[in-house]
Amino acid sequence: MKFVSKLALTAMLALGSTALVTTPALAQKDKKGAAKEDPNALKVGDAFRKAAQPAMEAVQAKNWAAAGPALDALDQVAQNDDEKYYAAYLRSRMQAGQNDMPGLMKTLPVLIANPRTPPTELAAYKRQYYYMAGDQAMKDKKYPEAIDALLKAREAGNNEFDLSLALANAYAATNRPTESVAEVDRAIKAVKATGQKPPVAWYQFAIPRVYATGNRAETAKWLQQMIQEYPTAKNWRWGVMMLRGSADQAGTRLTNAQRIDLFRLLRATKVLADQSDYVEYAESVNSAGLPWEAVAVIDEGRSNGKVPAGNADATRIHTSAQAKVKAEGSLAPLVKQSQAAANGKTAAQTADAYLASGDFAKAVELYDLALQKGGVLADDVNLHKGVALYNLGRKDEARTTFGQVKGAPAIDLATLWTVALDLPALS
Repeated sequence: MKFVSKLALTAMLALGSTALVTTPALAQKDKKGAAKEDPNALKVGDAFRKAAQPAMEAVQAKNWAAAGPALDALDQVAQNDDEKYYAAYLRSRMQAGQNDMPGLMKTLPVLIANPRTPPTELAAYKRQYYYMAGDQAMKDKKYPEAIDALLKAREAGNNEFDLSLALANAYAATNRPTESVAEVDRAIKAVKATGQKPPVAWYQFAIPRVYATGNRAETAKWLQQMIQEYPTAKNWRWGVMMLRGSADQAGTRLTNAQRIDLFRLLRATKVLADQSDYVEYAESVNSAGLPWEAVAVIDEGRSNGKVPAGNADATRIHTSAQAKVKAEGSLAPLVKQSQAAANGKTAAQTADAYLASGDFAKAVELYDLALQKGGVLADDVNLHKGVALYNLGRKDEARTTFGQVKGAPAIDLATLWTVALDLPALS
């Protein structure tokens, strides 16, 4: 996703309605030819004054056909700073009126450099010139130059949100995710201050870059903000799948067990999309030795209409899983084995079976036993324990348990489950 900032033309037209409204005053002479005292008036010679009159009248009348030649003639007679400023001022008005951005890019530096440019106008010229320079650099993909120019525009007083968005793009293009996210955050706050709601695309631009910084707490915060603003199943599913894709790109691919945990999250938050999701989920848990869950997933998909009755893959998996459940029998003997074992591996595996079968209270009990005995991957056990607590509605305990998951990519899943604890109703 890439932002496109406002056209620089829009900014220049705004300048035309503010800084360029008042025509600079030229020093006047009395009937005897002596200059009247006005410290703010521009000091110009007779030749320039004579050439300026038709140029000024043409610009004020927006008669661009006449203004162009008149301004060329004015440039020929301009000698001192006052005359050069006035000539450049009139030309900038013509260029703004003609939407001539290349022309303005040449004239604005002249006005900025001229010592006779009033301070009140100088800041406006800088804001617009550096903004346009940054905008052009972005188009040319000269991102370091764009950053430099846009920051100068901000220093000159340009605090528009579109400048922040342009900087966000430039920072992202130069692999500076922290700065990029900060600019999106700045734009969001600016828009909210006006009583408006920022587009969801802004959040979706920022979230992968927050994730890229490695700050999972901030990633969760941004996901929560997006879902609070746009509580739809589509946006929540986007967030879940984005983290899975980002983890893959970062080289910390999810294991098969962790992909199952992601499917569990989609199911728990009711955003499994279609028969493809249900069949892949059921196939995964059935192959992982968790047939109880495979049966439940297919049954749920058929019940809500997302898995058609005639889906051959679903029927095959369902039949296979039912046979495995029957062959497995009671899990009670495994509990006794878990209690007698020297380490927590059997307890963790048995807890996974209870989690898959929907007996979440028993699963929590056995996960605690596994952690107590040790010899297990604490991140995996805590993640699954948190899932069981989530399904029991014990949110505070689940939040604490998810917070104990530290290593990637398990922490990514824990982050998503933590956000899901406070998920609003999705439309």
